[in-house]
Amino acid sequence: MSDTQMGRHSRKSLREPGAKIAHGHPFYDLIEEAYRAFDTYKPINVDVCTDCCMPKDVEADFFRSNIEELPFHYLREWFSAACATDGVRKDIWAYLLPRVLEVLAVGEEPKDVGIESSLSRFDTGNPSHWSTDQWSVLDRFQRRFLQSRFQTPDRWPGQLLDDIVCMFSRGGWPLDDLLAQVMAVPDKLLAQRLWQDWCAELGEFGDYGHIWITAFWDKAEKARMMAFYTSEPLRQRMQTLALSDIAKPEFCSKASAVFSVMERSA
Repeated sequence: MSDTQMGRHSRKSLREPGAKIAHGHPFYDLIEEAYRAFDTYKPINVDVCTDCCMPKDVEADFFRSNIEELPFHYLREWFSAACATDGVRKDIWAYLLPRVLEVLAVGEEPKDVGIESSLSRFDTGNPSHWSTDQWSVLDRFQRRFLQSRFQTPDRWPGQLLDDIVCMFSRGGWPLDDLLAQVMAVPDKLLAQRLWQDWCAELGEFGDYGHIWITAFWDKAEKARMMAFYTSEPLRQRMQTLALSDIAKPEFCSKASAVFSVMERSA
């Protein structure tokens, strides 16, 4: 292959969408619905820094494709570029949002510094900003995404429960409601998730595990999350499961380890 052909191949590769959801994926129908609900005109500009942040070639090519085919690489460049301190305009956010949801659904992260900031450039979790159909998609996505992280938690080693709660909280969803959703999870699934996050990597967290709280919370929020993870209702649930005579030993063992971490951290 000549240098010219290699250059063309490289440019084509960068324009490949990537991070696309497949038929049969649990989120496929919801993402298709998101593209319909947020179908809108293309904004007039990217609304992020293009002087020194976003490459000029990406800026020039950003709106060439339909939003469904926006290259994942371009979306990453957009998230890496600085924006106004109060966020971005609603029109660019609404335009990008279904693609952002799709990227999240397939297990990727729009911004490479952490999933926690994926939805924070606009007040996404405020239903007053959206039509009935749009909010229906967002509300179901939030609930389904959070619940999915309790199923086979080892599939998401880099996306811990606290990271996901933080992402939605930073995106504008009320923290009280998010924590209520966590508390509604069955004991076995909750124990399994917390064990995966706190105890699975003992070489990293020490001999006994460690409560993971992401650095993306502010000081007051960190204190609140620690209070939640060591709260009496949650500790009682883990202790009861740990001492159960009918639960499978693997769940009892994980619940016992999680309870021990809670006790030492309370």
